[in-house]
Formats: sequence, structure tokens, C-alpha cells
Amino acid sequence: MTTAEKRKYPRLTLRIDDGYFGNFRLANDDTIVAPIVNISAGGLNMAAPKSTEENIKEGDQLLLASIAGGTNFAFLSDVSAEIRWVKQLDTPGYVSVGCRFMDLSDQLREQLTKFVDSERMSRGQYD
Repeated sequence: MTTAEKRKYPRLTLRIDDGYFGNFRLANDDTIVAPIVNISAGGLNMAAPKSTEENIKEGDQLLLASIAGGTNFAFLSDVSAEIRWVKQLDTPGYVSVGCRFMDLSDQLREQLTKFVDSERMSRGQYD
């Protein structure tokens, strides 16, 4: 990474093909599975299927039920998040959705920070 991190919580950048998928429950009780493209102790960014775009609105709340992927994310389940923005992606079939975690306990935030720091180090995402 060539620029200094300006966020309160450093984020781990992932690719869709890294295989980290969030299982989300939307405000209308629909569920979606979406690749996670970055995550921090403050929130995450997902690549939601374009077909779900009409059910994903800025300001809505959703529930991150679980994350499936190469690492055990069992500690991060049933987390409330607020949709902060929805943007078009260059990747066909997806929209980018930024979410901020709400009411994360200090213990859970610390555990997520340690995970992100460890993964960033192992992936060379530090200067």
C-alpha cells in the first residue's frame, strides 16, 4: 500500500475470487450472499448481486449473519450494520455496498482488529 491509511480502523482488502462471502439479512427479511471486498473493525464493503439493488438502500440496516471463507469467522456473526452507500461497480452483475458496523462490543472490535492486522501483514498490505 503506497498511501497512508486515513481511516480510524485499517481495512483488509480482498478480491472477489478470495472467496469470502457474507450472509446478510436485509430489512425486508430477504437474504443475500455477497462477496466481501474489504473489511475493518468499522465495517465492510461487499459486492452485492445487481439483482438485489432495489432492496439495498442507503440508510437501511441489515444483519451480517455470518462470513464464510478461508478463515474461521465464527466470532463475527449476527452483527448489525447500516448501509452507508451504494455505488455501481465496473464488475458486471454487482453493485458496491459500504456498511458500517453498529453496536460492536469492544471485545469483538478488538478481535476483528487483530484479524485484519494479521491478514494485512500476511498479504503485504502494509508499507
